[in-house]
Amino acid sequence: MTHTPFPRRIRSVVMNRWSDDFAAYHRYIDHDAHDVAYLCTPEGAKALEATRIAHIEIVPDFNDPDRLRAALDACRARLDGVDRLIALSEFDLLAAAQLREAFDIPGDRPATAARFRDKTVMKRVVGAAGMRVPRFVELDGPDDAHAAVAGLRYPLVVKPRTGAASVGVHRVDSATQFDALLPRLTGSAYECEEFVEGPIYHVDGIVSGGQPLLIRASRYLNTCLDFANGKPLGSIMLQPGPSNDELLAFAQTSLRALSLTDGAFHLEVIRGGDGLYFLEIGARVGGGEIPFLFRDLYGIDLFSLWVRQQLDDGTPLASQAGVAAAARSAELGGFLMLPEAAGSRLVRAVVPDGIAPLYAAITPKANHVFDGKGGYDDILGRFRYRGRSEDEIEAAIDATLERFRYELGDIDAPSRPAWPRGQRHHGYFSPSPEK
Repeated sequence: MTHTPFPRRIRSVVMNRWSDDFAAYHRYIDHDAHDVAYLCTPEGAKALEATRIAHIEIVPDFNDPDRLRAALDACRARLDGVDRLIALSEFDLLAAAQLREAFDIPGDRPATAARFRDKTVMKRVVGAAGMRVPRFVELDGPDDAHAAVAGLRYPLVVKPRTGAASVGVHRVDSATQFDALLPRLTGSAYECEEFVEGPIYHVDGIVSGGQPLLIRASRYLNTCLDFANGKPLGSIMLQPGPSNDELLAFAQTSLRALSLTDGAFHLEVIRGGDGLYFLEIGARVGGGEIPFLFRDLYGIDLFSLWVRQQLDDGTPLASQAGVAAAARSAELGGFLMLPEAAGSRLVRAVVPDGIAPLYAAITPKANHVFDGKGGYDDILGRFRYRGRSEDEIEAAIDATLERFRYELGDIDAPSRPAWPRGQRHHGYFSPSPEK
């Protein structure tokens, strides 16, 4: 993405669907120095904290392109033009690119956004660059699905091509399971890929001018799909060594293949029996606790850097000294997230003490109702760790799982004591891969 910075007030429109602290755009954009309007969902509008907003358009459904175009046109009329359109949610990147093209606003266009939203497009690009990708096919519809997957080997993973957060992802182990799944594949374009056995990693950071400002590789404990199916999700940053070096090199090769020269990214990689496989990538800040770890450990706000890249207002992107210090830091981080107990209310939660690497724990307030819509945000527990080694952080995550206690109540019934449904040695976490 290249465009000329503006030496004057920038007329920006922000697309916001977030209803939590991620909607704090006043931290990233000077609303006094620039004219800022918003396209928001109803819940997203309630979360805005900026005191000076030029205009707000409420769009009930961001999946309605006609409503989005009409709303952006209203913002354009109010601002007397639009210089920048900013979108941070992965679900909105493609819609934002289409709006930029329709209104001739600088920034990523649909062809660029597709490389980071359409899982078949990104795999083709990366595969053409000589990197390993799981064997995959597009599923155009149930009628030709069997013919499409005939050349693949079970188990298979079926995914929405432009999905996120493991929503709508299914593992199928046999043709019988595939047959049972087909009637449920409606409303989205899907892809099907061979399941690659092995540990999954994620690489996160931000690039500027084709070079990483800051980049970190981490190892998942369980997977995002496991989390969507009710298991905890953990992650540990890798310490220096051959595995870390290999993942960072793989990430930078992937970024070059996909032509991401400026922006945030979240890459997922599988270590198969014959080497690293590209799984998928998002041109956005990683989810869960990832941005908080970068902020807490290194003093780097990935969202702030990414917004400033999109604004391109001529201000320095980041303190070079600060970024350099973060890049040299030997401190590692990790996180643990416990999924919500859908259909229950939280009576109380007791966070264990005496776990030195555990520095932040977030649980809902008493009587919070888990309605099954929590995703990564409204969940049973979020825990962040810092330390000097992977073993230290992993032991702290184990201790948290062993000692965290909570009490649940049925929504209209007495409470019942509870704790994580099976500890690590009972299968709550998958076995740790070799480091």
